Amino acid sequence: MSRPFAHRFVLCFLAISLGAAALYWLTRRVPPSAAPAGRSAATPAANTPIGAAGKPVGTVRSTAALRLDPGTNELPDHRTAKEQKDAVVKHWGNFIEGEKARLGAATFDPVARRWLARPRVRQLLEEWKALEQAWPERSEEQRAAQLPQIEAMWREGMAELAAELTVAGHPTELPPPK
Repeated sequence: MSRPFAHRFVLCFLAISLGAAALYWLTRRVPPSAAPAGRSAATPAANTPIGAAGKPVGTVRSTAALRLDPGTNELPDHRTAKEQKDAVVKHWGNFIEGEKARLGAATFDPVARRWLARPRVRQLLEEWKALEQAWPERSEEQRAAQLPQIEAMWREGMAELAAELTVAGHPTELPPPK
C-alpha cells in the first residue's frame, strides 16, 4: 500500500517541479548586456540579414525622436466625395460656431450681418448654391474634382469673416488647412 502512495508522491513532486521550472524559465528577465557565450553584446547574430544602410534589418528602432510633418505625411483619403465635402462644411461650420461662442451672440451677430452683406461673400454664396444644386447630377469623379474648389471657396469666405472680425476689433486667425 505504501508503494503506490510513494509513486504518486514522487510523480506529483516531479510534475510540480517541472511546472515551476518552466514558469521560471518563461518569466525570467535577461539583461540586454548579457550575451550568449562566444559573442559580445555589440556583435549581431551571424544569421541576421544586413540592410543597405549597414544596420541589421531586424533591429528595433526607437520612435523617441520621430516627428511627423503634416505637409509630407499625406495619406490618400478613402472617403467618398460627399463625405469629404461634408467634412469641409463641418470644419468651417465649427469655426463659425467657435467664433460665435468666443465673442458671444451680441457681438458676433452684427459682424456676421456685415460679413454676409459683402459683395464677394454674396457671390460665394451664389456659387455654393449652384454647386449644391448640381451636386447630385455629377459623377463621383466630377465631385472629387470639385473638392479643391469647395475648400478654396470656404477658405475665402472664412477669410472674409476673419477680416470683418478684425475690423470690428476682434482679431481672428483661420485654422490651418486640413
